[in-house]
Amino acid sequence: MARPLPNLASVANISPVNLTSVMNVCTAGEREYWDTLSTVLHEAEKKGAYEIHLEPEFDFLRLRLRSPFEFTETRIENSEPYLQALALLQRCIWDEEVSETARRGWFTFTMSSAASLFQLDVVPSSLGATFLVTLLEDFRKQPARLEDIGLGRAQLSNLKEALSKKSGLVIIAGDLAQARIRTSRAIAQALVAPDMKVIMSDNPMHPVIPRTTQLGMDFPPTDLQRNTWNAMCRLGADAIVATQTLEESAARQLISYASEQTLVVQTIRASTAVDCLSYLLGLGIRSETLAHTLSSLIIQHRVQCLCPYCRTAAAPDDEGTAWLAKYSPIQANNVNDWLRHRMRSSFSEAAGCDKCDASGYANWLDIFDVLTFCDEVKDALYDADYRYAFSQIKQQQSLGRQLLKLAQEGIIPLSEAIRITRLEMDG
Repeated sequence: MARPLPNLASVANISPVNLTSVMNVCTAGEREYWDTLSTVLHEAEKKGAYEIHLEPEFDFLRLRLRSPFEFTETRIENSEPYLQALALLQRCIWDEEVSETARRGWFTFTMSSAASLFQLDVVPSSLGATFLVTLLEDFRKQPARLEDIGLGRAQLSNLKEALSKKSGLVIIAGDLAQARIRTSRAIAQALVAPDMKVIMSDNPMHPVIPRTTQLGMDFPPTDLQRNTWNAMCRLGADAIVATQTLEESAARQLISYASEQTLVVQTIRASTAVDCLSYLLGLGIRSETLAHTLSSLIIQHRVQCLCPYCRTAAAPDDEGTAWLAKYSPIQANNVNDWLRHRMRSSFSEAAGCDKCDASGYANWLDIFDVLTFCDEVKDALYDADYRYAFSQIKQQQSLGRQLLKLAQEGIIPLSEAIRITRLEMDG
């Protein structure tokens, strides 16, 4: 599991090392170790993993791969090739293998004919250094536009209306940090205008967004980064975009700016709207402040799409039938329409094939719920009636309908729809 790093004492040159070029000219003695690291990176790519954890134990190495959809763990008895590969990687980035302090660096590696950008975090421990390799968005690529991230037409219109206001708070919530960052960068680009001063906090390897002032920040930030960010916010701006989840004190401060003449876009790690509001209230934000400032709440989830080459029709099982009974119930006044719609549905599953590496899945899709709060929700927040406010928010959510449509069209399996809505119910 990803852990916040202590303040970094050693940060590599901001220019990432081209690992593919290094491997091409390595010696015969190093080839075995570089091949080991290459195998791990390609295995992570196959599983869609965005984090690789390598943690030493007393007599083995623990390898963990985290993707938006699964978390796998492997016990490696012969850890020597892996540790040697990591030592070589550290030498390439920092010109030294060992450090007594935590450090962070970056490298690129070509996979599937395209160069991918990775971040390496090394943290000393009593059993040896632990390593976290994170796949990042390539800073050399132009970020996606707001129209291209997957929002529906009505969702896009509602969000643009919230972004057109002079002040207010727009929250981007979701479990996956990279997805939240992608959305917040798209929003930042949409805010750029000749009369708008936009400031952003982003990760150190961020892409350049023209006509914005960007600050690369670690998590947690260094004292210099924290002081610089606070000074930038105090100087004033028309819009402040925090692409990464901030420390609690910084998050509270941003919301105070949102109640003034500033539009604030902030990301939060939360899987549901209720979790998001609970987190904000837990920070000590007054409910009437949220009612006054909160303009829009974006909840996003990433779902797995079935492989089109091995996808086959499948009848819903008992769990799927129960889910359909809740999200596509029979109504007395439209039985014929319900039957016609159900007969047109093509619920599917995939057993796996060579095209999808026997996984049954081809790619992923981001789905969004864009909530703008009605007067009933705001009145409940003003009165601190959280139970009623949360119940009204749940009634506004459209996630179940979106998942139902995707499952009926055979784009995702019913099991994926059940997984996402279970998160909503738990929230």
